[in-house]
Amino acid sequence: MKQVTQIEKYYKNNEIDMDQIIEDFTPYITTIINKGTNNKLSFEDKEEIYSDTFFILWKNRNRLNINVSLNSYLAGITRNLIKEKYRKLKIVYDISDFENDVLNSVNMYENDRELIWDIEQKIKGLKDIDMKIVNLFYYSSVSIKDIAKKLNISELNVKTRLHRIRKKIKKELNNGGI
Repeated sequence: MKQVTQIEKYYKNNEIDMDQIIEDFTPYITTIINKGTNNKLSFEDKEEIYSDTFFILWKNRNRLNINVSLNSYLAGITRNLIKEKYRKLKIVYDISDFENDVLNSVNMYENDRELIWDIEQKIKGLKDIDMKIVNLFYYSSVSIKDIAKKLNISELNVKTRLHRIRKKIKKELNNGGI
């Protein structure tokens, strides 16, 4: 399981090490782009999303909360860029493609740190198995089928747990006035 990485790890002499971030997170971002676009975008569009993801991180480097998960921050930026590209190109997509994203409603690149932190705290408060499922699915981009095999539970159980977790987190965030 890929460990969640704090942004703080990538700061050296009060500067963010973008080269190291790009090296470490290229496979992760590429996986998100490939799964999120389902071959509906050209190679050039995917490259643009990839480049823009790291550009947005760099552009917001001075406003980053160093204790925030870099995995979720980059995933949120990438998913929002994919949706934005679909809208620009007027590509019809199934909204359920993105409903599986707990961070969907978060406008990551405007750096809503409080909401990100709240979501991460809700995830940390989950049962151990639920937290493993969330980490594997959202942070490591492991398929539902592979999660089921890894945790020795049914695919339906994984899907049900993900649905309930999303519903619970959304409800708790809405009740908290967010």
